Amino acid sequence: MNYRTDTLCGLFHNQALRYGDQVELLRAKIDKNGNPSSEWHSRTWKEARDEAMGFARGLMVLGVKKGDRVVIFSESRPRWVIADQAVQACCAVGVPLYPTLTVEELGYMTSDSGSKIIIASNQARGEMAIKAKAKGVPIDKIITMGSWEGAKPEGVYTFDEVIALGQGKVSDEVLEKNINSVTPDDVTSIIYTSGTTGKPKGAVLTQKNWVSNMLQSSNSTLARCQKELGLHLTFLVHLPMCHVFGRTSDYHVGALQQGGILVFAESFDKIPKNLQEIRPNVVCSIPRLWEKIYDTTKSIISRQNQTTQSIFNWAMKLGEQYSDAMASATRMNQIGLLQFAAANILVFNKIKKTAGLDHVVLGVSGGGKLAKEVCVFIRSMGIQLSEGYGLTETSPVINFNEPEFNKSFDVSQANGFQKKMLDMTVDLMVTKQSQGLSPYTNPVRALSLSLAYNTIAHKLQIKPGTVGRPVLWTEEKIAEDGEILVKGPQVFKGYWNLPDATKEAFTEDGWFKTGDIGEFDSDGFLRITDRKKELFVTSGGKNIAPHPIELAIIGKPYIDQACLIGDARKYICALVVPDYQELRRYCKHNGIPEISNAELIAHEKIKALLQKQIDEVNETLPRYEQIKYYRLMENPFSIESGELTPTLKLKRRIVLEKYKSEIESMYQG
Repeated sequence: MNYRTDTLCGLFHNQALRYGDQVELLRAKIDKNGNPSSEWHSRTWKEARDEAMGFARGLMVLGVKKGDRVVIFSESRPRWVIADQAVQACCAVGVPLYPTLTVEELGYMTSDSGSKIIIASNQARGEMAIKAKAKGVPIDKIITMGSWEGAKPEGVYTFDEVIALGQGKVSDEVLEKNINSVTPDDVTSIIYTSGTTGKPKGAVLTQKNWVSNMLQSSNSTLARCQKELGLHLTFLVHLPMCHVFGRTSDYHVGALQQGGILVFAESFDKIPKNLQEIRPNVVCSIPRLWEKIYDTTKSIISRQNQTTQSIFNWAMKLGEQYSDAMASATRMNQIGLLQFAAANILVFNKIKKTAGLDHVVLGVSGGGKLAKEVCVFIRSMGIQLSEGYGLTETSPVINFNEPEFNKSFDVSQANGFQKKMLDMTVDLMVTKQSQGLSPYTNPVRALSLSLAYNTIAHKLQIKPGTVGRPVLWTEEKIAEDGEILVKGPQVFKGYWNLPDATKEAFTEDGWFKTGDIGEFDSDGFLRITDRKKELFVTSGGKNIAPHPIELAIIGKPYIDQACLIGDARKYICALVVPDYQELRRYCKHNGIPEISNAELIAHEKIKALLQKQIDEVNETLPRYEQIKYYRLMENPFSIESGELTPTLKLKRRIVLEKYKSEIESMYQG
C-alpha cells in the first residue's frame, strides 16, 4: 500500500512500511504500557504503526469521526506521536495542550476547541480532566496513556483498553481509506498560542501548512545529502511536542522526513544525564539549554589555574575567527586553521566528550534570541548550531540560519571534483561526526578536511546573531514601522472561531503580521530586534527595546533571569533573578557558608558581585537605557508560578501584575 506523500499521516505510514522492524523510531524510559521505567524501551517503525492503527480503531469505536477535535494533554513521549497519528487516521483534528496547564486553562481550551475526548499522559492529568468535567466542561471520554490505579470513573479508559476495544471492529481497509482520504487542505491541528500578550488563541494549521514547513526546514544541501545517505540520526527530544517548534524539528523533520530516531529525555533537568547516556546526533532546543552549556563551561574554567584559563581564552579567540569566517563565507588562513585544529584537540573535543556532545552533528536553537558568544562557542566545537525564527501561526519556521553554500558556489552546477569535495564535506561534517570521530584527531581525516575546506567547505555561510534568510517558498518584507510581514504556504488559515482576530492578523493585501520588529542585512539575513508590543516608550519619549538589554543581563555569569520595566516611566528598572546554583559555587570557593536564597541576596559580598555585573551592562548602554534601580528576586520566574510560558518566554504582563509593589517601590520618590 502506497500512501499520499503530501500529508503527515501518509508520510508516517510510507516510512513505517519502508523501515518496518529494521529501524528504531521511538525510545524512552517508559515501558510499552505507557508507564515510567528505569530502563530504555524502544519501538520500531512497524511497532509504532501497528499501535497507532490499533488505537485509531478504538477511537473510531468510541465515536471519533472526521473533523472531531481530540485533545492530547501530555508531555513529549512515544505515545504522543502514536496518539497524534491515530487521530489523523480517524480524519480528526488534534488539539495538543501543554502538560503544565492548570485545570482552568485545560477546561478553557478543551471547551473552546469543542473537544469531547482528552488523551492524557498519566492518571494525574486524567484526574485534572475529571476536575474540568466536574466544572461543566463537556468532556465525554478521558484516556490515559499509562495505567490507572484504583477504580476508574465512568468514561475513563486506558490506552491499552482503547486498543482492545477496537480489535476486530474496524478493518485495515477502512483505516487505509481514511488515511488516504486526508487532503493537504484538511485541518490537522489547533495549536493554542502561549498567551504572552493576552488570552490564548487557537491557530488552525492544515496538512499543507505542516508538510510545507517540514520541507522548508530540511531543504539545505547538508540536510538533503543526509537523507540521501539514509542515515538514521538520533534526536534528543525534550521540547514539548504540543509546541510547533518541538513538533516540527523532532517529529516532522527528524522522523517523518529524515528517518531519524526519537529518543525522549526524562525531563529538562535530566538533559545533562541523558546526553551522557544517549550521545545524540541532533539536539533541537531553546536558547536556555545552549546558554547553560556555555555558562557551565565558563564557570568550570573560571575555577581552574591561570594556564588552563589562558588556553581556553586562546581557543575561544580562534573559535571567533572561525565563526567570523563562516559569517562572511571566506577562507580562514592556513596558520589559523592549524591553530583552530589544535584548539579542538586541546580544548573543544574534551568539552564535547565531557558534556555528551561528541556525537552531535546539528544543534538548533529557537523560541528566542541566542547570544552571539554562545553561538561562537557551540560552533567552535564542530556542532552546526542553527538558529531559526517563526511563530505558532507559521507552522513555525519562516527563517533558518543553517550552513548553506553562498552564491559563489552553485551545487547544481558542480563539476566532478567539486562533487567529490561535497561528498567529503558531508562525510566529515555529518557521517563521521555522528560516530564521534573528530576530523582533527586522525591524520587522514585532518588532511581530507583541509582539502574540502580549502576548495568548497569554506563557502558554507552561517551568521551568528541572525535567524537566517527566508526559507523556501517564503516572502518577507519589513513594514514602515519595522514589523516583519510574511507570506508562504506555512502561514495558518486563521484563529479558531475568532474571525475578527484573524482579520487583524493580516494586512489588507494578505501579509501575515508577525508582531516582531526586524531588519535584513546586505546578504538577506534577518535580525530580530524586539517584539512590537513590548517596545517601551519612556515618559521622556525615548523608544527602548527591552529584550536585548535583558539578554545582556542574563549573559552575565551569576544572573539567570531578568525582566525590564520602563514603559511610560521616567527611567529603566529591572527585576533580576540570580543564578543561585552558580552563586553557591562562588560561595564555596570564597568561604561563604551555605545559606538560603533570601540570605544570599542580602549578603554584602553577593550584592557587590551582582552590582558589578549590572554596572558592566550599563557601561554598554546609552544613558536613557541604563538600569537605574533593580530588585533581586528570591525565587526564579517559572512556568508553574505563571511568569513563563512553557517555552520559557517571559509573560511580562503577568510579571508586572504579580510584582506590582516591588516595581512601584523602585519608582517612589
